[in-house]
Amino acid sequence: MNKLILAAVAASIAICGSAGAKENYKEQAFNADSKDKFDAVAADVRKEMEQGGRYQYVKPDERNQIDAKLAEMGTLFAESGSVASMKEDTKIKLFNDQEVVNSILQQRDGERVICKKEAPVGSHIPVATCHTYAQEVEARSGSQKQMQDWSHSNCSASNSKNLGQQCFMNSAAAGH
Repeated sequence: MNKLILAAVAASIAICGSAGAKENYKEQAFNADSKDKFDAVAADVRKEMEQGGRYQYVKPDERNQIDAKLAEMGTLFAESGSVASMKEDTKIKLFNDQEVVNSILQQRDGERVICKKEAPVGSHIPVATCHTYAQEVEARSGSQKQMQDWSHSNCSASNSKNLGQQCFMNSAAAGH
């Protein structure tokens, strides 16, 4: 009897745990097993790589690679019509192309959450912070822009201390 109860509890924990994980998991599963379905998914991926899309941070060389792999997959679907009618070596080629595309898109996904545990300045107690890849890219580009603005103005390190403080205050007042 105890073994039966233990098995029932273990099964319910496993079912509840997987249900909760799926509820929080945002990734959509695509079943692009035919040419028409694949064409729709490929068009959506290309649209999301445009400015403002989920994959807008894909680098130009990566975009070329994605476009090439999507074209190859489109050719494979054009030749066979569906995954079910593909030969084994064609399925392997399709899978490998898909893995290349997925790995790049996953890395450059603006909605990807990144968490770090670091001790803030002045403390020895680590704190966990989380942000999206898009927030990280925007923060990095904002910092680079600020450094460029400072280097092109009279606010360089070679100026006197008072002038540097004045430049910082002017920059802060301007909203930079």
